This record gives sequence, C-alpha cells and structure tokens, in this order.
Amino acid sequence: MTTFSKRCHTRLPYSTWEGLWKKSRQQARLADLEDASDRIAACPSQFATGYKRDIALRNGIELTLHRYEFHNDLILTQRQSEDHEYLEFVFNLSSISRYWGESYVTGKQHYLLGTHTPGHKETVLLAREPTLEVDIHLKLDLLRSIIGLSRDSGESDRVEFLSTDLRRIIQGEPDVFYSPIQTITPAMQVALQQILNCPYRGTVKQMYLESKSIEVLALWLEQTIAANSPPKPSPRQRPSDEIDRLYQAKKILTQQVDNPPSLMALARQVGLNDCTLKRGFREVFGTTVFGYLHQYRLEQARSLLLENRLSVTAIAHRVGYTNLCAFSTAFRKKFGISPRAMQQ
Repeated sequence: MTTFSKRCHTRLPYSTWEGLWKKSRQQARLADLEDASDRIAACPSQFATGYKRDIALRNGIELTLHRYEFHNDLILTQRQSEDHEYLEFVFNLSSISRYWGESYVTGKQHYLLGTHTPGHKETVLLAREPTLEVDIHLKLDLLRSIIGLSRDSGESDRVEFLSTDLRRIIQGEPDVFYSPIQTITPAMQVALQQILNCPYRGTVKQMYLESKSIEVLALWLEQTIAANSPPKPSPRQRPSDEIDRLYQAKKILTQQVDNPPSLMALARQVGLNDCTLKRGFREVFGTTVFGYLHQYRLEQARSLLLENRLSVTAIAHRVGYTNLCAFSTAFRKKFGISPRAMQQ
C-alpha cells in the first residue's frame, strides 16, 4: 500500500461504507417512472459525487450501473467474509485503478465474483478518474442454465473449456472467490456502453437490457472458451522498423480524421506496400485500417458531444462525416443512442 502513502485519502471501516450505501438505497428515487424496479441511489456525499443505478430485469438478471467520482482515495478496512445469493460479473470501464482483496484491477478489465467473499484487510478505491462500471448479478442456477449445465453436471464435457477457478465457481465451491481478471473486448465495450446509454423506458427498456445483458454474457463465454483453447500459432515477428511504420500510419489517421488518405496513399506515406500495411495493421492493432478509423471517429464524436460546445452537424463534419444521417446511424449502432440524445 506504500504506493498511495503520499496521496490524500480517507480511511473507513467497510461496514460503515456498506451502511451508508444501504441507507442511500432506502432513499433511492425512480430512474424510470414506467418501471418500479429501476432506481437510482446517490453516493454518500461526504465521499463522492454520482450514483448507483439498480435495475431488476424480468429474466432474473439484476444490473448495477456505477457512475461516480471520489473526492479522495478511499481505503475500506476490516471487510468481513460474506455469502451472497448472486454471482457478480464486474465490468470496470473507466481508467480508475483499485484494489479488490489482493488483486489489482484497472480500467477495461472484468472478473467474476463467486457467491462467497472472503474477509480481507483493506480495499483501495482511487479518485484519479471517475468510476464507470457495469455489474451483472445472477443466481448460480441461472448461469448454469445459460451455459447449458444442470446442478449435478459435475465435471462433464461441457465445462472443459472453463478455467479451473470458473469450474469450481459454477459448481458452487465456497473456497473460490473470483475468476482471473480479463480484458474487456471491443465487442463487450460496445454492448456495455449500450447498456449504460439505453434510450428506452418501461417494457421496451426491460427487453433491450435483457438482450444486452445476455449478449455481454455470451461475449464473456466466448472469451473464456478462447482463453482456454489450445493456443494458435503466433503471427510472425515483425521487424521493429515495420512496427514503427504501422504506428506512424495510425498517427496519420488520427491527425487527418476529417480527410484521411486512401489505403494506397497511406501505405506510400509510411513506406510500406498496401498488403503489408493491411496485414500488419490487423496483427498489431487487432482491426483493419479503416475499421480503426471508423471507431476512432465515433469515439472522438462522443467526446465532443459530451463537451456540448458544437452542434451535432459540426461534430459530424469534424470527424469526417459529410452525411449527417450516416453519422447518426453509425453512432447509434455503436453506442445505442443518437448523437443528439448523447449531447443532451
């Protein structure tokens, strides 16, 4: 914990922190007047600004959406062991770092908590960046059902693709507390942003969030299968100067987002042929050249919309869209909300 010794922090017993949140949830307000199961609880104001939003879905899944920012680092001490009714999938989208037990969790990472949480000395919640997180809660039997296991399936062929820790969590063993920490994939991030920015209300909102929650769990399962499958042959090691040229190409795209060069022109600018550029870009950055440009444009547009200084039309032009309808369609497809709604 010496890393944080020079930072301003507040030390608080974990039971006090939980008690403050319990009181806040008792005073929660409706987030959706058409849905009594959708409620917002304000953060304890002496420690943070923001809220947690709890949404109970009809399929047995419960969501908690976190949006808050701590005034100072918060150190929670003396956490006691607990047994829970629900498994908890934690998707940490923000760049904030924090400790949970003995694990160090950073932004764009996720993990699964079992139904038993051990006691531990302290948890550190950092105030460096706002917290943005989606938690998906579901009962163990529901997860078994989603994966296609029965309560008594044991070590069947169906769990061979799971890590040892995950197998034991799904089998309900009390001495396994959480799964290995993994990186949130781009596909997960899109679905999670769509959950956070759901534009609907009432029954339509419930249907939308149910489908998106299952989508995230499907992506989690796909990642788990891939992580525990036999490794694929590694791509050939590229020369360092070629790697430098690929990063140069990416920089050119971000600097000329409103008027990017063609693939051939970009390849010439960085001294590569177009085949090497296409193949190398995918291997190094995990996407195509213009797939990267498309995602970068939309992320830049989102930041500009949240600043609320320019019109939607001006922002579309700034990130390279001449057709406002095409911009709105692409933006809604990525974030699940229209540009104008995001700005408002």
